[in-house]
Amino acid sequence: MSQHDVLMLSTVANMLRLYADMLNVIAGIEEASGRKADELLKELLSPQSLAKLSQKLPSDVFGEFMSALLRLATALASVQNPLALPSNEKRRLAFELSEIAKSIENVVERLKAMKQ
Repeated sequence: MSQHDVLMLSTVANMLRLYADMLNVIAGIEEASGRKADELLKELLSPQSLAKLSQKLPSDVFGEFMSALLRLATALASVQNPLALPSNEKRRLAFELSEIAKSIENVVERLKAMKQ
């Protein structure tokens, strides 16, 4: 087996581990809520829920959340199959998704601080 083959197998194993971790997180959310994750996301992101959030949250927190959602929609709008993207586009998308995740994590931290 070549060094390239070993690297590819290692990459596949890492990808499977990441996918398994994601599925475990989703399963935990579903078990805790008693509902499917896609239902929860649809509810959270529905216009009605967003309108309620806009009334409950400070405008800067809501604005940061909406900005992250718009950036996510924009980043994913033109991506049918991320694995088919050229490597430079994969890296660009990965960077953008990481930045969006940071923004959402910041919103979560601010919400936690508000509850204390």
